[in-house]
Amino acid sequence: AVVSTQSTGEDETNVVLVHCQTGTVRSGLFVASYLIHSRVCWTSEQAIKLFKTKRENGTISAPCHKRYLKYIETSVLAGEHPEDISLLFSCITLSNSPAFNEDGSCKPYFVVFQNGEEVYEFESTESYKTEEPISFPMSLQISGDIKIQFYSVSDILGTQDMFTIHFHTFYINSSNVRFSREMIDGAHLNTFKQFTDSFSVSLEVK
Repeated sequence: AVVSTQSTGEDETNVVLVHCQTGTVRSGLFVASYLIHSRVCWTSEQAIKLFKTKRENGTISAPCHKRYLKYIETSVLAGEHPEDISLLFSCITLSNSPAFNEDGSCKPYFVVFQNGEEVYEFESTESYKTEEPISFPMSLQISGDIKIQFYSVSDILGTQDMFTIHFHTFYINSSNVRFSREMIDGAHLNTFKQFTDSFSVSLEVK
């Protein structure tokens, strides 16, 4: 259900219930977005902090959630609505190879989604175990919400999730966009030390 701010403001006892599967992650993202949009908070950091103080076990820690809250902050402060800017996606580069397979290598396979629909996929024919950059040239027109899901393929271990990057083309203002490990979902926690501390992903767009 959606309740307008006018009806909730008529009486201080009026409330809006927001929930998701666990009531902590997606609910938090929604609430923090509202706090910024309604100018209760002026920054994404303030909104995250306020949510955490009011919601027991509440957390907004995923890099993609923090990135999109920053998008909302930028748009609200500028008074602008994001448009689906079209960009040419020409290359994706991993700074080095994550260690996912049994020998410490990885065999990359990745899928690109645009506004929820798959628009590109690529599976490497070779495995990598290197500290050198690994580049995958491509030529793909992208626009709007983009998700890049990386996997590692192994005959023994099967297909494993490696990491995911989410972004919106409206907020890309450079031809070379770099995501450090801390900015990448799945790599930011690095629980099993499958990524080096210096791991990063760079995208070439224009």
